[in-house]
Order: sequence, then structure tokens, then C-alpha cells
Amino acid sequence: MTKGSCLCGAVKFEVGDNTTEIGMCHCSKCRRVSGTASNATLMVGVDGFRWIAGENTLAKYAMDDGWGVWRCSVCGSPVPRMHPAGQAYWVPAGLLEDDPGVGVAGHIFVGSRAPWDNITDSCAQYEEGVDGKKLR
Repeated sequence: MTKGSCLCGAVKFEVGDNTTEIGMCHCSKCRRVSGTASNATLMVGVDGFRWIAGENTLAKYAMDDGWGVWRCSVCGSPVPRMHPAGQAYWVPAGLLEDDPGVGVAGHIFVGSRAPWDNITDSCAQYEEGVDGKKLR
């Protein structure tokens, strides 16, 4: 199990070894919610995820289209969020305290990345989601 926590430590969790690789999303929503060029997340099934502390402190925000973010209501850090289908969690990779054993698999929504965002690795890039046009 890999442990993770928010900035202040109020929210703590564990993820199992059966996660997806890390995806980097460059869409405008992820940029705005993270304040960075992209949002690095991995996914883990509900059976591979466990809240240790702070589940009752989560602040949950969702837009009309269902997109949203969960945050620690104490420090404001993004925290793992349940996938709308209810079978998995999106986990912000930066919250993990240990090596999850996976790396970055690719970049999505690079068609809407910020003009100053230069992707320099050799991972797959998709104009939109992974089902969209592959750029390289």
C-alpha cells in the first residue's frame, strides 16, 4: 500500500498496487483547479483505496457537467475523488508519499494546453482524451 496525504495531514489515505499509470491532463479545468500546466493523476479501484483519516473534512465541488474536485476543507489541497461511475478514485499523484510503481503514460487535452506549456517528454500525447486524435 502507498500512503498519501494532503498538505496539512488532515486527510490521509492508502492506495493499493493495482493502479493505472499516471496521466497528465492539460485541459483548462485541470489547469485552473491545480494552478499548474497539467494535473497528474492515477486511478485505483474502490477495492484498492482506503481512507485513513479526514474523509469527513472533504469539501466536494462539482460543475453542472459533472466535472469537479474534492479538497481538504482545512488546507485546500486537492484530494482523491470518486469517479462518477463509482468504481474508482482519481488520485492526485503529488499527494503520494511513496513511489506508486508507475510512471507517466501520457498527456491528454494537449490541444487546449496553455501557450507556455512545453511538453518535453516522449510520452503519448492526445489532442483530447485518450480516445481522441493521438498527436505523437
